[in-house]
Amino acid sequence: MTTATKVIIVVGVCVFLGVFAVVAAGVYWWAHHGRELLQTGENAMKQGKDFGKKTDNQGCVDEALSRYRQNKGFGGAISNSLFLASCLNDSRPTPNFCDDVPRTTELIKSAQWQIKKCAEQGLPDQYCRQLYGQVQQYCERARLKVNYRSVHASKHRGSLNGRLGIPAGG
Repeated sequence: MTTATKVIIVVGVCVFLGVFAVVAAGVYWWAHHGRELLQTGENAMKQGKDFGKKTDNQGCVDEALSRYRQNKGFGGAISNSLFLASCLNDSRPTPNFCDDVPRTTELIKSAQWQIKKCAEQGLPDQYCRQLYGQVQQYCERARLKVNYRSVHASKHRGSLNGRLGIPAGG
């Protein structure tokens, strides 16, 4: 067996053992902390839903940012993203809330917008962007609802107009 073959085998075994160790550590962590993580997520969603019933869209964002300032980092971003998503779904509309929010498919614009919004809040870290990602998803769903309603309203109006003898487009 050549030296190159031996090196490849040793490297392959080391990579395999490394991957195995990471998977084993993940399984161990999940077994000991998974239930707690799920409960935290459920609590955040319930709190968001309850808060959303008492405020508008902007109030949800303001509260999520306030909570995030108290609990920064990966875990805070996850729980506050869940809070914000459920809050926005149950809150009153804020006029012009989605006007300047880029679509989720506009990747460069999205990243720039998220970075700008976090910097405006004095939160220029990588996890803050997840909160504004929730705003984008909410606005995307809101746009789809408006488009769906307008398409179906025009179809209904067109069929009603036809039955009334009104020419299409009139």
